[in-house]
Amino acid sequence: MKKKLIASCRVRPYTSGAAIDRQNFGSAVLGLKVAAATGSPTAATLKLALTESDTSSGTFAAVSDKQALIGGLLDADGAVTMDIPVAGGEAQIGIDLTGCKRFVKIMGTVSFTGGTTPAATATYALALGDPAQEPVE
Repeated sequence: MKKKLIASCRVRPYTSGAAIDRQNFGSAVLGLKVAAATGSPTAATLKLALTESDTSSGTFAAVSDKQALIGGLLDADGAVTMDIPVAGGEAQIGIDLTGCKRFVKIMGTVSFTGGTTPAATATYALALGDPAQEPVE
């Protein structure tokens, strides 16, 4: 089982807004960690926007499959906004890539309500899975 799992996925650190070549992969899991907010905000949200293109340097547009985010519907801009704790936290978000073009970008934006110049860092990791061929090269 362990060898099959390792051979069937690709995991890497991810920078928000970087192009992902999803060729031969049908799904992904975005792992994210948001640090505790500074500046005493009263609330925080995370907006994730999914865009797609045929080429890595082409024009990216909102993902057309509004059900690409497992457990939530994307809006017309290919985005979903969720409440996050101001004390920070972690989440794993499943993404169905089967209806997406070859290159996908995920842009994360943390926003706050209240406080004095609130800020928090967000870090990401991306696991691509459901390969069309195994083992993954």
